[in-house]
Amino acid sequence: MNPSNLEIFSFLNRSRNDRKLLKEFVDFHWRHYREDPQYVPLLDYEYLGFRLLGIHGFFEPRNLFFNHAEMQFFLALKEGRIVGRCNAFVNRRHNAHWHDRVGFFGQYEAVDDQEVADALIGTASDWLKSKGMNAIRGPQNLPVNEATPGLLTEGLETRPVMYYHYNKPYYVRQLELAGLKPVKRVLSWEYPVAKPFEEKFEKLTRKIIDRYDVRIETWDQRPLSVRKQEMREIYNAAWNDNWGFVPFTEEEFDAIVDDMTLILDKGLFIFLYIQDEPVAFFGGVPNVTEFLGRIGRCRRCELIRALRMVLLARRAKGFRLGYMGVRPEYRRLGLDAVMIVKQQEYARTKGYVYSDLGWVLEDNEMVVRMVERIGAAPSKTYTIFQKAIA
Repeated sequence: MNPSNLEIFSFLNRSRNDRKLLKEFVDFHWRHYREDPQYVPLLDYEYLGFRLLGIHGFFEPRNLFFNHAEMQFFLALKEGRIVGRCNAFVNRRHNAHWHDRVGFFGQYEAVDDQEVADALIGTASDWLKSKGMNAIRGPQNLPVNEATPGLLTEGLETRPVMYYHYNKPYYVRQLELAGLKPVKRVLSWEYPVAKPFEEKFEKLTRKIIDRYDVRIETWDQRPLSVRKQEMREIYNAAWNDNWGFVPFTEEEFDAIVDDMTLILDKGLFIFLYIQDEPVAFFGGVPNVTEFLGRIGRCRRCELIRALRMVLLARRAKGFRLGYMGVRPEYRRLGLDAVMIVKQQEYARTKGYVYSDLGWVLEDNEMVVRMVERIGAAPSKTYTIFQKAIA
């Protein structure tokens, strides 16, 4: 043991003993944020799986992510007490898509002790370097294309929203002192559903519909299998060149939609067609995090908590616009404006109070301009960090 009594335990999730360590890994955030009212923990089964329901957790070897990725977990112990954690992973599909050798770290949590931060980042960097990576980027939690990347650096006091994680403010200092630098920011906004759009904005959307003969469909107008294929193809095409994006496989996207249907409000999905071709879609899901704040701190029965979350989804006051895409060749027609107007119109009829719009890369100028034009208020900013390790 080193003079400071700090140890880093490294493990895979393969053996029964690893499973015990992984449980400690997941449990740490409950203790770490116990007195923090802003923190809303995910359900444990999202990490560890729920065999009774056939749910594969983020960290289970059966998770589709591990068909093209490998991950190592790290626990920091000081004087016999867990004081931090993180994981590191290599996403081979990311490296193939972007022709780089960037590795990632995620699930970063640590007490306010720079020695702990340095040890975790250093150990994760060494592991990634041993796998041939030349840079470390993060924090990036799972699932990769859904969880918001980076540290929450602005908006720590704002309401919790699903797939937007919360973190301790001092993490920025820890990562910067560990040698990482900001490399990109992602943004979100909040829009009060009751707030009407400007008349000229609504008039513009009507002109767009007429000019391009846009047909609008709802979720149930086509079979689920068709919806899955259309959304995946549009999403992958729309996001293909966005910094850090990795295209979904058919299996991955189908699994996301299947999970989403548990809390789905079908009216929050808008599909656009031009000459019978699917060209764009917007999708929102109720913000069930509203209820996890109350039920998530009770850990007695995961099944009861999961059922309550599903049943209470219909009572959510807000929703998150988390799924969107416009085929590149139709990007400058104003279709995003049409979809957001139609979605907000539906939301008003259902009594939603607020909508969260994001996350969006800071340099995605078209979307940023559109969101600012409708008068949405900035809500959260996440900052992604990176450093060279070669």
